[in-house]
Amino acid sequence: MAAGNRIDGWKAIGAHFGRDRTTAMRWAQTRGLPVRRIPGGKTATVYALRDELDRWASQQSDDDVTGSMTPAQGVPAPVKRSGRSRLLLMTAALVVSGLAAAGVAALVLTDQPDPAEAEAATLPLPSDPALATLYLEARDDWAVRTPEALIRAIEALETVTRRDPDFAPAFSALADAYLLSREFGAMPDAEAFEQARTAAHASLRLEPDLASAHRSIGFIQYWADNDPAASGRSFRRAIELSPNSAQTHFWYGNVLSDNGAHDAALRELNKARLLEPGSVAIQTDLAWAKWAAGRQTAAREALDRLAVSAPTFPVVQDCLSILYLAEGDVGGYVRAFTRYAELRDDLALRNKAAALQAAWADSPETTRRLLLSTALSDVENGAARNRAWAAFVASTSGDRAALLDILTRADRAQERWGGAGTTGVIRRRWSRDPEILRLLDRRRPHPVE
Repeated sequence: MAAGNRIDGWKAIGAHFGRDRTTAMRWAQTRGLPVRRIPGGKTATVYALRDELDRWASQQSDDDVTGSMTPAQGVPAPVKRSGRSRLLLMTAALVVSGLAAAGVAALVLTDQPDPAEAEAATLPLPSDPALATLYLEARDDWAVRTPEALIRAIEALETVTRRDPDFAPAFSALADAYLLSREFGAMPDAEAFEQARTAAHASLRLEPDLASAHRSIGFIQYWADNDPAASGRSFRRAIELSPNSAQTHFWYGNVLSDNGAHDAALRELNKARLLEPGSVAIQTDLAWAKWAAGRQTAAREALDRLAVSAPTFPVVQDCLSILYLAEGDVGGYVRAFTRYAELRDDLALRNKAAALQAAWADSPETTRRLLLSTALSDVENGAARNRAWAAFVASTSGDRAALLDILTRADRAQERWGGAGTTGVIRRRWSRDPEILRLLDRRRPHPVE
C-alpha cells in the first residue's frame, strides 16, 4: 500500500470530497463509501484509500458527490479544526444509540466484514448536518467522562432532541449521559436516574426496538429500582437487538458481577473488552469483577497497572480504596479515597477525604470508627439505599457486635443486597460463624439471569 494512497480519519476522508466528517460518515452508512478500520487499539482509527474513494465517486450519479472533488484529486480541501479535542473512539464507534463499538474489526487485508463494523456502518445520524455534528460532539464528550464534558453532552443532546424530536437515538444518548453523570460527579443519583428514565422511555416510544434504550432501562431497573429480574430481561433484549454493542455487554457485566453471577459477568465484560479494546472503563470494571469473583491477585495487579497507565481515571482509585480496606489497610484506603475525591473534584467527597485524613492522623482505630459512623449515618439519612456498606465496614474492623446488629436490622427491613464483592469479603471473614452467615444468606438478591 503506497503511503500517499491512504487517508486517515473521518475529517480527512470528508475533506477529500470537500465535505465535513458528518457527510463522510453518512455516505459510509447510506452509500457504501469504502472506509476501513485499523483493528485493535484504543482509538478505533478509520482510514480509506484514495483510489477506492475516487473509483466510488465516479460511480455516483449526483453532483453532490462527484461535483465536490478537488481539481487535484486526493488533495484534501482545508478543514476548519475544532478548538476542543475529539475522541475518535466515540466518533467512529460509539457515535449513536446502539454504541456498537467496533474496536475488534476484521483484518483489513481481507474482504470479510466484521459484525461490529457492519453494525456501526448502519447506525443513523440526524438528517440536519448541523444537528448531526452536534450529536457527534455530544457523544465525544460522553466518552470523556468528566463532569464538565458530561454537562456539555447533556446540553448538546437536549438541543438535538428539542430540534429533532423524532430522532429516537438522541433521547437514548441523553439517557446514557444522565446515567454517567451520576457516576462522574455531574448530577445527584436521584435526579440523574429520573432524567435518564424519562429520556429512555421517550426513545422507546419513538422506536420500541432501539437496543440502547432497553440497555438504559436495564441499568435503571437494577441500580435505581432494585429489580434484578426485570433488569436482566431488558439487557438481554438489548443484546438480542444489538449483539455487538460493547456498552451493553459492559453494563450488563457490571450488573451480573454485583448480583453475584461471576462467570456470566466475566463473560459479558470480556465480550465488551474484545469489542472495545483499550477502554480504561471496561478494563477497570473487568478487574473489579475478578475481585468480586475472588480472584484478588489478578484484580489487584490489573488495578495497579491501570493506576499507572490511567492516573486520572477516578474509578480505578475508588476500586483500589475498597481493596485496601478489605485487606485491613486503612491507611491505603484513606490515600486511595483521597485521590479519588481529588479526581472527581466533588466538594462532598473532598470534605469526607479531609475528615478521613484527620482521623488517620490520630489513629487507625479513630479512622475505623469514623468510617462506621458515617456508613450508619448514610443509612439513616437515606444517602445509602441499604446497610451493605455499613456491614462491610463493620466486618473489616472485626466488630462482630456491630456487624450482627446491622445484619439484624437489615433482616427486619427485608433488604436485598448486591455488592457481591464486599459481601463475599464478609462471608470469608466470618466463615465459621453460622449466625452471621445465616443472616448474610438472607440478604442475597434475586438473580439477574
